[in-house]
Amino acid sequence: MAKPEIAVPRKIRESTRFYPYFKDCVGAIDDTHIFAMVSQKKTPSFRNRKGDISQNMLAACNFDVEFMYVLSGWEGSAHDSKVLNDALTRNSNRLPVPEEDESAEEVVEEVNDNNDEVLTTQDQQREYANQWRETIASNMWNNSIENS
Repeated sequence: MAKPEIAVPRKIRESTRFYPYFKDCVGAIDDTHIFAMVSQKKTPSFRNRKGDISQNMLAACNFDVEFMYVLSGWEGSAHDSKVLNDALTRNSNRLPVPEEDESAEEVVEEVNDNNDEVLTTQDQQREYANQWRETIASNMWNNSIENS
């Protein structure tokens, strides 16, 4: 299984469409039911809501579609939130949830007109774009007044 990374994946970091929503994500989790064969005595607890005998399995993968975590063996009747809670609170084989320093800001590389590399945060880029728009609007307004 792959180890979780703190860094934002390149696909997310370079996409203006996905970055605002997935910048803090390390992957995705989902659970599924796997058909199981259990003794007749355990059958009722392994029967899922569709009536099949199964076990509930939780899996987490990163953005490179590599499994980071798998937890299986829960009865098919177990609710997903119970399985997730178990994965987060186990003493061993716990779902790794990386914690990032809250004061750290995501750094994005940018190249200016002189081909110099400039490091700025997303907030700085947004502020610069807003100032640039205001400058263009005021220049257009001034030009229209001068030409009238």
